[in-house]
Amino acid sequence: MDINTLEITELPEGLGFTGIRELVNQTLGINFGAMLTPGAIPTGFKELDQCIGGFQGGQLYTVAVKPGMGKTAFLLSLVNNLAIKDRYSVAIFSAERSDVKMTKRLIESETGMSVDKLQEGNIKDSRKDHLFSLLGNIAKAKIMIDDAKVQTVEELARKSNQLKKLQKADVIVIDYLELLTSTTSVQTDPTGRQVEIIGKIRRIAAETGIPIVLFTQAVTRINGREVSKEPTAKGLPAHLRELSDVLMLLHRNDVFALPDPDKKSNVELMVLRNEEEHTVLLHYIESIAKFTDHS
Repeated sequence: MDINTLEITELPEGLGFTGIRELVNQTLGINFGAMLTPGAIPTGFKELDQCIGGFQGGQLYTVAVKPGMGKTAFLLSLVNNLAIKDRYSVAIFSAERSDVKMTKRLIESETGMSVDKLQEGNIKDSRKDHLFSLLGNIAKAKIMIDDAKVQTVEELARKSNQLKKLQKADVIVIDYLELLTSTTSVQTDPTGRQVEIIGKIRRIAAETGIPIVLFTQAVTRINGREVSKEPTAKGLPAHLRELSDVLMLLHRNDVFALPDPDKKSNVELMVLRNEEEHTVLLHYIESIAKFTDHS
């Protein structure tokens, strides 16, 4: 898929304007940007931003998700936050789903309506303006999707460097690790190939200065044995922990077992950073397959 060129401009210095964020901070005597590392890109999830300081250029963020936990829903919720709400440019490499299917899921999550119903046009007049506004926001978002079924890490590096030269991507999202191959790999075992591929992806992030969010299928182990409940990020394979700047494990309590009344949220995002593990609470809205802040 060709990469469309998009004009990205900024106001020149010296015009005398003051941004609304700064004015709100001055008025209320607080700093809404304090949770972010300077120059970082907000994830759109407040508690996650407080935990990792936002997405920082040149770093690799690995998100491990077990089957059935909502990998695509979380990916698209993240893209929604980045590209639709905050207007950052996002490039998605999706070997699992076509660009049309990804777009369909994004539309349904954002509007709360199926694409079939939208195509039928049987919409109440009272809702049309709101729906058209939501669809317009999606259409104007700087989202690019490459859905090549065979994704090699070498081709991914070439396209990422092209994005850097064109200044067209603030964040790169890869879905997902197990579908990537390498044309130069000499590894024969799956773990060895993964180590090699993740190492190359980490170099792409460092060389381009673009944060990369890499999704992978989760297998959690304790003392070498796979566990089925109460997983931890530290229980993920060692190569994921060692090669990721930040490692995250998405866990939905409502899928794994009956809802626990002692749990504060139906979703826990376990974050491993600098050998320290933190738990970020999120909320999953099943009717529109969307993740949001817990409160």
